[in-house]
Amino acid sequence: MAGSVKANPGLYFGAYPAADWPLVIAAWTAADLLRLAPSTPTVDVTLHHNGALSATVRGATVPAAPRPVADIIRSGMWYTELSRTTTIHATTPPAAPGPAWTDLTVTVHSDLDADLFGLPAGTWWHNGVQRFAGLLTNPRHRPPDGRHVDVWDEATGERAELPLATATTG
Repeated sequence: MAGSVKANPGLYFGAYPAADWPLVIAAWTAADLLRLAPSTPTVDVTLHHNGALSATVRGATVPAAPRPVADIIRSGMWYTELSRTTTIHATTPPAAPGPAWTDLTVTVHSDLDADLFGLPAGTWWHNGVQRFAGLLTNPRHRPPDGRHVDVWDEATGERAELPLATATTG
């Protein structure tokens, strides 16, 4: 899939302009982490000043398998191929998990591929919290009722709990 994704990324991002693709990746990451933790109301997303993004969820459940937890999580995140690097860290699961590892803290950190977006590295977060809030109004990206994304722009200090209409500076 990597070749086809990078060869024609517009097919995967629909009508969103290339400047919003990093925010769409952030939304996909947040949604996938919320799916791992169905009883957890929040995923924390950080838009890093260098153009990277991080997302963390607590209370995740991952089906047990003979391979590492991070590999299982990565297999459900095809869009990580749009990053130069993606690191997935999960708290160490117990040695004998049963059918699933539970109550994990999972963090995904992606160094996005500036060449793919055709934008200078790190510039795509400009007004990122407000643009991200707008993105989450789309039913395709909106968290389920009662669930939300806490987003923080590391460069500006702007924070918001989304989906809400306003953001605060902190």
